[in-house]
Amino acid sequence: MDVRKLEAFCRVYELQSFSKAGDVMFLSQPTISSHVANLEEELGVKLFDRLGRTILPTDAGEVLYVSAVKVFANLDQARASIEMLRNRVVGDMGVGCSTIPSLGLLPQILSGFSRKYPAVNFTVHTHDSTEIIQRVLSGEFPVGIVGQKPEEPELVAVQLADDERVLVASPKVSWLPDRGPVSLSHVASLPWIMRERGSATRRVLEKALEEAGHSIHDLPVRCRVEGTSEGLAYAAQGMGVCFTSRLVAEDMIARNVLTALDVPALAGTRQFYLIYHSGRHMFPALKAFVGFNSSE
Repeated sequence: MDVRKLEAFCRVYELQSFSKAGDVMFLSQPTISSHVANLEEELGVKLFDRLGRTILPTDAGEVLYVSAVKVFANLDQARASIEMLRNRVVGDMGVGCSTIPSLGLLPQILSGFSRKYPAVNFTVHTHDSTEIIQRVLSGEFPVGIVGQKPEEPELVAVQLADDERVLVASPKVSWLPDRGPVSLSHVASLPWIMRERGSATRRVLEKALEEAGHSIHDLPVRCRVEGTSEGLAYAAQGMGVCFTSRLVAEDMIARNVLTALDVPALAGTRQFYLIYHSGRHMFPALKAFVGFNSSE
């Protein structure tokens, strides 16, 4: 079985698109289609159902994908083992990152690391902290950066940075509280922009509210969003207040696009952590990346 054709199949499976798979592999769509067709002919089964514009894997496609992932993992391990013998820090590395550090922390980390180790290439996967922790725990991601310290004993957590939590709103809204300290009861009556479940930012808010005798379920949520950037964008348009990170909101606050409310009950700091599985073999690129961030 041709490895290149198997890779084309995997990209179509993951992206659910022949054209997107071609873009990722720098191949034409007809070439990707030909690779998949050759695999189907070789195996004697259909691997995908083509329902109009929708591409869905068949049962045979599901089985092949699970095995193909293991094949490529073994190939990656073989390449890394060979490079280890040559004592070179090279290769491709996936980094799982929650939304706030993906915007405000990881770009600087990767830039600094790349200057020192230019032969390492990165793929960044952005999800909420809960999902990143689970994917590092399962071994899908070799390393992650999250806004909470994981409880799982198999995971090693290295503190990277402190961040101030802040409640922001547009300075143009009519309901903006007067300058000075604002009570939690007051802000609890304002319209809110809320992050999704699984977000470490949301869990920090839930804990702060509980400690003050309030519940997140009592807040008048006007808009629910899945990411930090979306929350800030809607807050800037006057949709409501947004509980977020000063690390990512600072620029918009400095430009007076957003203003930070003084809410003592919600004030505080949080930490961001680099996490990795203690049982994972430390190939050169991963070892160098962990060491680089542990010494910062």
